[in-house]
Amino acid sequence: MPEERPIKTAEISVFAHATEDEEKVKQAVKRLAKYEVEFEQQRLTGHYDDPITLLTSKPAKKKEATDFLANIVDKFSSLDRETLLQELPNHIDPQGSLYIRLDKQKAYHGRAVLAENDPIRVKFRFQLPHKADPVAVIREYIINLGEDDAE
Repeated sequence: MPEERPIKTAEISVFAHATEDEEKVKQAVKRLAKYEVEFEQQRLTGHYDDPITLLTSKPAKKKEATDFLANIVDKFSSLDRETLLQELPNHIDPQGSLYIRLDKQKAYHGRAVLAENDPIRVKFRFQLPHKADPVAVIREYIINLGEDDAE
């Protein structure tokens, strides 16, 4: 049933810059996930020829992707949760994918905080009912995640 587990996949990407410890960047993601995270690495070169590593990961199962979003929302402050809900149209594409950017430093300490600069990027692909409004469906889903925590 789509309402129970409407998330089809999640895609995580984050840059580890030359000045950062790559293992700590990986730990930042792992502390937000409730599953064993496996990373693919791509070595890149920055604007000033500095080495950059692009780390990407996809949860293997729908349940892992669903639990990942639930854990992020659970770790949000009430302000970040409200900000996400208010700005939701800016975070969703017409195909029903939700884009969230999280602060790397805060994630390393186990907190989920919305951020724009040098973030952990997460894309959640939702399975939406036919002709449904993606923003309305995802907003209700996120609100219900918060209500589940209150019970």
